[in-house]
Amino acid sequence: MYKLHLILKYLRKRRIAWVSLIAVTLCTTMVLVVISVMGGWLRMFRESFHGLTGDVIVHGDLQGFPHYGDMIAKLEALAECKAAVPTLDTFGLININNISRQGVRVIGYPIERIGEVNAFPKSLYRQYQRYIDASEDSTRSREEREEAKRLAEAHLKSPGWQKPYPPDAYRDLLPDAKAPESYKGMIVGVGVVGIHKDRDGNWPDRGLIYRAWVRLTVLGIDANTSRIDVQGATTEELYWIVDDSRTQIWQYDQNSVYVPFENLQRNLGMDAREEKDPDTGKVTKVPARTRELQVAAKPGVDLQTLKAKVQQVVDEVVAQREISLRYPIKVETWEESQATFIAAIEKEKALVTFLFGMISIVAIFLIFCIFYMIVVEKTKDIGIIKSVGATNAGVAGIFLGYGLAIGIVGAAFGLLFGYLIVHNINYLHAQMGKLLNIQIWNPEVYAFDTIPNTMAPKEVTVILVIAVLSALLGALVPALRAADLNPVEALRWE
Repeated sequence: MYKLHLILKYLRKRRIAWVSLIAVTLCTTMVLVVISVMGGWLRMFRESFHGLTGDVIVHGDLQGFPHYGDMIAKLEALAECKAAVPTLDTFGLININNISRQGVRVIGYPIERIGEVNAFPKSLYRQYQRYIDASEDSTRSREEREEAKRLAEAHLKSPGWQKPYPPDAYRDLLPDAKAPESYKGMIVGVGVVGIHKDRDGNWPDRGLIYRAWVRLTVLGIDANTSRIDVQGATTEELYWIVDDSRTQIWQYDQNSVYVPFENLQRNLGMDAREEKDPDTGKVTKVPARTRELQVAAKPGVDLQTLKAKVQQVVDEVVAQREISLRYPIKVETWEESQATFIAAIEKEKALVTFLFGMISIVAIFLIFCIFYMIVVEKTKDIGIIKSVGATNAGVAGIFLGYGLAIGIVGAAFGLLFGYLIVHNINYLHAQMGKLLNIQIWNPEVYAFDTIPNTMAPKEVTVILVIAVLSALLGALVPALRAADLNPVEALRWE
């Protein structure tokens, strides 16, 4: 009981020990914020890039590969496979309303199925995110929020290229064009059309964007020569913008547009067709091609196991259909396809953790120095305690308990301040930008348009335990010195 009494007394009365408390608090806060941002960045990278692709990917090169329909049929018959969907990826030029002309990445999706293999439908504003925003709007009634959530789930299951306005509206927008209401729908990355938050953190109204037409120009590749013929292979098609996508990955949002898979396949000359030899007159059937198959695993399936099964299916179709070696096909898990970036971020996180961990060792030495001073100053008190029956272990326990108390209280305050900073880090960043007129978090550099603001429970627990153990370690030597004092010598201390 006397030990607890002395510990509480020292915490209240010995203000110099508060410096140790502040040191533990600041070090814990600093490490929590750094690890949360770096760990959150890694988690966001993994989740966001995984959300844009399947669990396993079958890659072709620029000219793609044929007979992908056979592969899909065999893959979807596997017990480990949930779905397999073909996609296209190329580059093109867009002209938006004769106002904006730019080069973009063009992605072809069979949008009615793409949600089976990746999270692209969740990035759509008009068809999903606006309903989620409405469902979280506290100013709306409970019934309105529930209805918005229901609509979000419905659109998530059945995304499409549907235009938001009736046919007459598009004829009015382009009265001189031929059947403008028949143009297909295009989804654009928010950066392509300049959608971004204002200085107050609000998103602009999208109304005008969905009234814009787009002329898309792409270049096809001849499967026989692998040669791009700018004169013969250039194709153009007109679209209406029907939605905008915000994946939160800057590179995608800034320069990507999404169109129907079959449209892009036709424009690239990768659709199935018949070709007639001008010399012999012989007609041959050219199979359709795709550049990628995205494969989703069923829950609980190991991705390496699925990859091996997918590779087996690809090899079987290549052998059965006698697919030429000029169509190189590679099978990877999503992690393998992003291995370079993931490894770089993991190494950066480890390095930053090590550096800030070294800085935090200062707290241990600070606690050691302060506690050593307290032991020296309280030598006579220690002699009195030991003279009335306190054991060496009891005296050591006083100072170790003192260090434990400082560690627990400092870690608790560090957790509180760390949580407040991490939870509000994007707001703090915005306010610093306004105040100092600088941009600390540049999405072009860090890939994401927001700073990670979540804390991993496992990492937080480890950091708090280390903070408490560090305080105990700093108090250990002074506690042992106090325990080793001779009571007679201690009472004679001046």
